[in-house]
Amino acid sequence: MGVIRTDTRMKKFVALLVVLAVVIGAAWIAFAADYSDGYRVGQVIKLSRSGYVFKTWEGTLDFGFLQQDPTLGTATRLWDFSVRDGDDAVRKAIDDAIAVNAKVKLFYHEKYFRWSFFGDTKHFVYKLERVG
Repeated sequence: MGVIRTDTRMKKFVALLVVLAVVIGAAWIAFAADYSDGYRVGQVIKLSRSGYVFKTWEGTLDFGFLQQDPTLGTATRLWDFSVRDGDDAVRKAIDDAIAVNAKVKLFYHEKYFRWSFFGDTKHFVYKLERVG
């Protein structure tokens, strides 16, 4: 009988470890993992701090025309992004680029999910380079 009790306890322990690993993995994917990363080039036209309880920096990048022929009209492409509240260096670089209407390259990480207390988008800018 002692062997059966130990075997049952071991199975419960292994099952608990599997469940714990799945929960930790799901939490990592939901909060920390990046779905993709990359960059976008254009002109930042907006940066604002918003939120009732959780303040976040939200911006908009205008990255140009959809068509090459200007006689067809202007159609702009806008891209919304977030900047982490504590990332003051990136926020200041964006402020400086807005002040001089500079064209910039924004490097970002895209998260799997959008959490309103992190930002209004899934795209988090972590670096800025001026272009041209």
